[in-house]
Amino acid sequence: MDPNEVFEYVTEGMKWLSIGGGTYIATLASLNGILRLFSEKISSQDDLDRITAEETEKLGMTRQVTPKFHENHEESARKLDDGTYEINIGGFGARRTQVRHELYHVHRGHCDDRRRIENGLINNLDYLFRREPQAIAYEVLKLKL
Repeated sequence: MDPNEVFEYVTEGMKWLSIGGGTYIATLASLNGILRLFSEKISSQDDLDRITAEETEKLGMTRQVTPKFHENHEESARKLDDGTYEINIGGFGARRTQVRHELYHVHRGHCDDRRRIENGLINNLDYLFRREPQAIAYEVLKLKL
C-alpha cells in the first residue's frame, strides 16, 4: 500500500473521529446543562446533607460519603485517605442533579482507580468517553450503566 494512501486514510479517520467526538461531548454537555436548570437548588450545607442522604438511599449506596457545600463553584468527588469519600458541591452547579452525578461516580468506583493519576491522556479519554457518560446517564435518566 502506498504511504500517501495510508496517510489519506488516517487523515480521513481522524477527521471523522474529531467530528464524532466533538458532537458527542457537546450533546452530553447540553443534556447535563439543561436538566440542571430545572433541578432543585442547594443553598446550604443542610440542603446538601438532606439531598445527599435521599440520593444515596435511592442509589442503594453502602459507601460512606461526606458532602461539603461551597459558596464558589465546585463539583467533584474523591476518595479520602481513610477510605471514605467526599463530594464537593457549590456555586451555580449546586443542584440535586449534580449531587446525583457525583454520587454515581463514587458508586461506580470512578474515584478508586489510581491509574487515572499516573497517565493523563488515557485518564482523560477514559473520563470523557466512559466515566462521565455513565454519570450523566444516571443523572439525567437514572440509568445505572
